[in-house]
Amino acid sequence: MGFFKDFKDDLSQAVNELLPEDVLEGGTEGNTSEEKGNETEAVEQTEAIEGEETKEVQTEEEDNLTEDDNVDKELLEALLTSEAVTVNDEKPAASEEPALEEKKAEESTAEDTSGDGTDVTEEVTIIAKSTVLTGNLHTDGSLEVIGTVRGDIDCKGKLSVIGTVSGNCSASEVYIGAKRFEGSITSEGNVRIGLGTVIIGDILGTASFIAGAVKGDIDISGPIVIDSSAVIKGNIKAASIQVNNGAVIDGFCSLSYASVNIDSIFE
Repeated sequence: MGFFKDFKDDLSQAVNELLPEDVLEGGTEGNTSEEKGNETEAVEQTEAIEGEETKEVQTEEEDNLTEDDNVDKELLEALLTSEAVTVNDEKPAASEEPALEEKKAEESTAEDTSGDGTDVTEEVTIIAKSTVLTGNLHTDGSLEVIGTVRGDIDCKGKLSVIGTVSGNCSASEVYIGAKRFEGSITSEGNVRIGLGTVIIGDILGTASFIAGAVKGDIDISGPIVIDSSAVIKGNIKAASIQVNNGAVIDGFCSLSYASVNIDSIFE
């Protein structure tokens, strides 16, 4: 036993002599420093990665803020532009209102005024069936007679007679659909005599269509159409006459208003 112990001690002493303490300590310290260096590099790499990630996050946030700011600016500019356009649109409208009102007034004046300077309205006066009017009647509008009128009628608009009238009538246009009418008829336009109507009096107008019976002279400056159901006892003057088959005329027909000069043809 003593021999082996002495051999072990001698071996340890020899090793210690071959490897000085500086080398042993240096190796230990070198390993430690290398490990520390590796740890330091790992920490620095980690910090660098974290810094890059932080920069990327900040850049994205800044981009988002910039986009939001741009959107807000665009919205503000759009709102300001729309308000400016609205204000500009409203100003001409306000300035055009008087012109439109004046134009409407001129149109209404032109429509409501006849050639002789007399106002003509679009109002329609109706004489009801149960109404009996005695005396002359004047209106600037149109007139519909369903009841009874005993007197003359002066109408600036259209005259329609379905009821009973005893008197002379004057209107821009005349329609007689009553069973019997006694009095003369003067029209600035068309005169229509309905089927089954009996007229006792003269007729003066610019155009006419007769389907009823007339006892009196007829003076029409334009064309006249005498339907097949018409019966006329009196003279007829017109620019042109159309007599349908079946009409009865007892009188003299003359195309006095025709454009043809008859006398020059026979010279």
